Amino acid sequence: MEIYGHRGAKGVTMENSLAGFQLAASQGIDRFELDVRLSSDGHMMVVHDEKLMRLANSQLKVSKSTAQILGNTHLVGTQQGIPTLEQVVAACPNVVHWQFEIKTHTTNPGFLQPMVQLIERFQLQDKVVITSKHIGILRAFKRTLPHIERGYVQEWPLPNGLRTALSLECTHLCLNKSLARESYVKKAQKKGLKVSVWTVNDADDMCRLYHHGADSIISDFPQAAREVVTHLLNKNNA
Repeated sequence: MEIYGHRGAKGVTMENSLAGFQLAASQGIDRFELDVRLSSDGHMMVVHDEKLMRLANSQLKVSKSTAQILGNTHLVGTQQGIPTLEQVVAACPNVVHWQFEIKTHTTNPGFLQPMVQLIERFQLQDKVVITSKHIGILRAFKRTLPHIERGYVQEWPLPNGLRTALSLECTHLCLNKSLARESYVKKAQKKGLKVSVWTVNDADDMCRLYHHGADSIISDFPQAAREVVTHLLNKNNA
């Protein structure tokens, strides 16, 4: 079972901060999940919330602000602004796989060309899955980047995530941990989907999902998760 750092290492450092990704990467974490929104001038920004009060004590909205303004808007507890996706990827060259979750309420075509350029520039063709809760944006990526893997993010029981993921020809089903029953995980895998579960911070949940056979978990504490999973592997191999 693979471990993804959630928004870098959200439980240890400021979420989606450049320093957070760099710190986790320096400690050997080589898989990350992060959030992508578009600035007003079409840059892909690594940030979870549209409104920046929680993250930066700011009244700004991501979609109404330029990349330069966002880059100068310091995240809480840091001297760093909101990074671009390009900055994060460039700062972590040893990452073996990324989950880029597209945050949008519309089928915004503005995501497509910047993502094409980023994937080509950093040769991420086999190192990324584009995920989203938004069906329309996943369809748009399917048309524009059909060779890049996609994942449907299922937060609630409905709509049915398995059927939705298959209808979109996704490769991944990204499950809220409350939905990750063993029978559902196995059923998705039998249909050819990789199952990634979020957000998994409790050791008991890690053990449960390991025994359910989940392909990966997304954790705020990726180092701690790695220790738990390594212990389980050693125990099974003893």
